[in-house]
Amino acid sequence: MQLTINISNEQLFDKILWFLNSFKNQGLEIVESKQLDTSKFDNSEEVIADKESTLSSFRDAIKDVKKLKDRDNSVLYNGSLDEMMSELR
Repeated sequence: MQLTINISNEQLFDKILWFLNSFKNQGLEIVESKQLDTSKFDNSEEVIADKESTLSSFRDAIKDVKKLKDRDNSVLYNGSLDEMMSELR
C-alpha cells in the first residue's frame, strides 16, 4: 500500500516524519519528495482518452436525463426519472 500526503508546514512535516520513523522497524518505508510531478500522468494519451470518454458518457447521460424529464420515450429506460436518479445515488 502507498500513501501520499502533502504538508505545507515545515514544522508539522518534521513532527509527522519523526512519528513515522518510529515505524521503520515494522517495515514502513518513507520516501520523501519535495513536489510530486504529475505532469507526466496528466498528459498521457491513455489519461486524455479516458477523460474524453468520461466526458462523452456524462454528456450522453445529461441528454438522456433531459429526455426523460421531457417524457421523451426514445430513452431506453424502464422507470421514472426519480427511479433512475435514486439508482444513481
